[in-house]
Amino acid sequence: MFQRETPEMGPGTRRLQVGDHAVDVRGTFTPQRPPIVLVHGLGMSGKYFLPLTEELAATHDVYALDLPGYGKTPNPERALTISELGEVVAGLVRTLDLDHPVVVVGHSMGCQVIADTVASNPGLYAGYVLIGPTVDPAERSFLGQSSRLVRDTLREPLRNNVVVFRNYLRMGPLRYLHTVRHMLGHRTEESVRRCLIPGLVIRGERDPIASAQWAQQLVDLAPDASMLEIPNAPHALQINRAPELAAACAPFLAAVDAERRDPQPASRPA
Repeated sequence: MFQRETPEMGPGTRRLQVGDHAVDVRGTFTPQRPPIVLVHGLGMSGKYFLPLTEELAATHDVYALDLPGYGKTPNPERALTISELGEVVAGLVRTLDLDHPVVVVGHSMGCQVIADTVASNPGLYAGYVLIGPTVDPAERSFLGQSSRLVRDTLREPLRNNVVVFRNYLRMGPLRYLHTVRHMLGHRTEESVRRCLIPGLVIRGERDPIASAQWAQQLVDLAPDASMLEIPNAPHALQINRAPELAAACAPFLAAVDAERRDPQPASRPA
């Protein structure tokens, strides 16, 4: 059940118990429109989605999560694996008991979480969006990913880097390293093969973490997915280029919404 919001969680946030774990959720909690659930990446929280949340809320009910051990949620006894985080997302969606199937959106490592939960829970979701997905097998190592992160840091606005490293510090080095190990061990390319619902892969044109070749590989492997690029943009599209990102998602969301209203196949943009 939901706990009421507290000053520790912040305004507009409720805590939901999913199995053994607490998840903080920012949302309307009045499921009248098609729902979207947002899943953050490594070390971040639902706050990292706030600019995109404001854009998407014009047409959808939006729920931004703080996964267990992220934001202000209590730390689990150990760092959860990608699949365990995916099952937390599935449990939360079931507990929300929304009137429509969910479109789930992930950023960075959050893409691995949603690819896993979509693959493992057929019928629970209506569509998925991967924004800057990890991990590119061309550099599936701690040093390789660290190098890409440094390159992206140089391309992001200073305000974004402050938020990122503040969250990394809160996470702590040991939990960070254990989670990176889980991240590197997970194969997004294997999960996406089993994502049978419509998908959209989006990257920034200047994103060194999610290369164009890697994003296209995921699209080619997925049964039903397409790809878009945001021109001249780095990795954190949802915070730096939210209006453009929302506009890019709009045709996909409209097509999925049409399918949610009518189970008959609806045409989607390529």
